[in-house]
Amino acid sequence: MIGDVEDGLVVEVTITARGRDHDVLALLDRPRAGQVVVHNHPGGDLRPSDADMALASVYGEDGVGFVIVDSEVRRDNWVVEPVDARAFSLDQDQIEALFSGALSKVPRDWEVRPAQVSMARGVARALSDATPLAVEAGTGTGKSLAYLVPAAQWALGADGKVVVSTFTRALQSQLLLADIPILRELGMDVRVAVLQGRSNYLCKRRLGHALEHPGDDEEVLHHIAEWEEQASGGSTADLPFQVPREVWERVSSDSDLTLNVRCPHYTSCHYYRARRQAAGAHIIVVNHALLLADLQIKESGARGVLPKFGRLILDEAHHLEDAATNALTRRLTARAVQLAVAPLLPRGRRKGALDTTLLAFQGAGSPLNHQRMDRLQRRLTEARTALESLPSTAGVILENLFHDTLAQDPTPRRVTPADEALPWWSGQMVPSLHHLEEELLRSTSALQEALQVVDDLELPVAQAQALLDLQRAVRRLLGHAETVGLFLKRDQAQCRWMEPARGRGESGRAALVMAPIDMAALLRQLLWRPLPGTAATSATLTTGGNFSYWAGRVGLDEAREEVFPSPFDHQTQALLGLPRDLPSPDSPTFLARSAEVLVDAVRVSEGGAFVLCTSYRAVDEYARALRRALPSGWPVLAQGELARPLLLERFKAHRNAVLVGTDSFWEGVNVKGDGLRLVIIPRLPFRVPTEPLQVARQEALKAQGLDPFRAFSLPQAIIKLKQGYGRLIRSRTDRGVVLFLDNRLHTKLYGKVMLLSMPPARQVKGPWRLVKESMAAFYQAGPAETSP
Repeated sequence: MIGDVEDGLVVEVTITARGRDHDVLALLDRPRAGQVVVHNHPGGDLRPSDADMALASVYGEDGVGFVIVDSEVRRDNWVVEPVDARAFSLDQDQIEALFSGALSKVPRDWEVRPAQVSMARGVARALSDATPLAVEAGTGTGKSLAYLVPAAQWALGADGKVVVSTFTRALQSQLLLADIPILRELGMDVRVAVLQGRSNYLCKRRLGHALEHPGDDEEVLHHIAEWEEQASGGSTADLPFQVPREVWERVSSDSDLTLNVRCPHYTSCHYYRARRQAAGAHIIVVNHALLLADLQIKESGARGVLPKFGRLILDEAHHLEDAATNALTRRLTARAVQLAVAPLLPRGRRKGALDTTLLAFQGAGSPLNHQRMDRLQRRLTEARTALESLPSTAGVILENLFHDTLAQDPTPRRVTPADEALPWWSGQMVPSLHHLEEELLRSTSALQEALQVVDDLELPVAQAQALLDLQRAVRRLLGHAETVGLFLKRDQAQCRWMEPARGRGESGRAALVMAPIDMAALLRQLLWRPLPGTAATSATLTTGGNFSYWAGRVGLDEAREEVFPSPFDHQTQALLGLPRDLPSPDSPTFLARSAEVLVDAVRVSEGGAFVLCTSYRAVDEYARALRRALPSGWPVLAQGELARPLLLERFKAHRNAVLVGTDSFWEGVNVKGDGLRLVIIPRLPFRVPTEPLQVARQEALKAQGLDPFRAFSLPQAIIKLKQGYGRLIRSRTDRGVVLFLDNRLHTKLYGKVMLLSMPPARQVKGPWRLVKESMAAFYQAGPAETSP
């Protein structure tokens, strides 16, 4: 039963479950922080069992008490005390005094920043009142500390938890290495934990099992084992080398494969250790993907992947719509089917799970009699027959779909209601996908029948472990079958499309993809309603001076809004070059002519340049042009040739380096000082207009009577352009030039809107010759005096 507590007394109870002689159903989603789960031991022995301890740990993470009582409720054993989820209000004046007082004494370069103090006051108010806040804080505002200080104070005062969610690992590293240590220097006894998605953690039990049956992966498995002996966190974030995906699948922690408290490594498990740290933390740092997964699970009524938390900080909030879209996107490829089946079948010298399951139940100690053992063997043989052909069946079907729909034009092809009346859909797509769905369900059924042979037995760990791979395959294959079934159904809330599959062995195959069209309604339900005390921030949330675009896209109907411009003097620190005489980006001569201009510009700056592109084709073309024209001692680094961290490391090591990159270099990259002196953006970052989801969202806006370009495509591009510009000026001493080479800024009406959204740098417009001369004069002038 669940009890409500007032003044230390249980004042009201609700019976939630009744058990059998030896066990009772545990309803994990019912109690809330401050309540107590009352568990009766009729025999009078109030010592907790292993199962009791496991449940008490789960409840305790969420602030729920757990007490064992006798039948007369005269004796009790409090295993976990409840936590009082009391309200707590921050004193905004005290927060301000902290910034102007204690922080100024921290032994490092520090200055009181009025915008930072104002933002901290706003965050304190949002956390205290549990009201949403949207803050645009320009580069240099110090937004991380502006939300961390009140977050830490609220968590300590309320004895609660604040989740800080970011989009990139780079920001997480900054928070952990640079900002959070300052909280401790201020004397805040705040506990901080980082939690990643479960598959990012190594599973010690699965690693041991893989080492016993290494197959062809022996060398890399031994490398992982050597790393694990010294790994503090045991997550992929700490891995110093690349591990093939199919190998990591063999050793990663997996909710479908966990033995939980029955696992011999439970107390030292990397994943559960991270969860325990999060359960005891005041601040939990996660990424948007994990946050959204947690909110989805909790919205369904189940227990989430994060401990219960009372407040939320969303940094890099301009990515919220994309992160939510990614979290709710369904994708089916032949590779996904292969990965679901692969652990069950032998590969090289490695036995498959079907074989190891059979071996686990053979021998003198088997819990199965001869008749059951015979049934299990027959069912596993039937499952093997179905599974061995499934990956090739999926591959052939998706190859045929590729050749029928994408071979001539690899542009992703959207499926619309009008398409369903055409022969290619009813005559080709529907029969093929129905066949794939049937094969997936047939394989699933064969596995389920094998599992039914033993599903009524209390199995020891060895046999229970052997069945986990089968159970996971059932869940994965059912999920794939569900994706195919949903793809065949018309749903106006979903966008469906086919695209060329990416990845090893996927050439010439189609991928089936589905994603929600309107994220606003979903985020309103998942995020803003259950968590009104959320502060969302980014350097780029506004377009045209207001939050309406971003707030509308993410379903934030009402919030306090604050804008704090960058404190840097862009008028003297930056020059915005806007040449007028380049051809239109749609012209066949644009790529060649823009390459000539950026070579000229890089010569003027003597390297130290980012070239931010909107396609990999442009990356390749510009990198080739730069390598042909520049001195051999000026490294030209192109995205895709090396891992992103290594590219940045090499860029920072050479003053004359040039880095040519696409999407991931537009943001989350911080190069302070003279190392970065020039940012070139050849083409405005409008998303590909033929992307199926982009088209579907534009059509939805048009149906509402809105102009899709002005309501969606343009503000989307403005936020991206602001991010690109923001790579240049990262401190008061930075100086440099930003070049926009797209002449639509001069020829289209929206060009003025885009330029007005940029920081107030001095602009130079005219022919490239004039802009180039102004660049040279800017660099020669050297740093100007700027006020602190």
